[in-house]
Amino acid sequence: MKAATQSKISYSDNLKARKTHLNALINLVKPKAGKTTKIEAMTIAAINAEISVIEQQLVKRS
Repeated sequence: MKAATQSKISYSDNLKARKTHLNALINLVKPKAGKTTKIEAMTIAAINAEISVIEQQLVKRS
């Protein structure tokens, strides 16, 4: 019996998709108006840190 075929996504494409997803999350977390809470600021900082790691990995891959 044949296994179902799966599309193979390259590691670079996977990183780019994660980066796009994280950028979309930042847009959701960003406060619409005024002051940010500590939790929002920490969340945005964590997402930005992850994005920078992804960018470093993409630079290594290219």
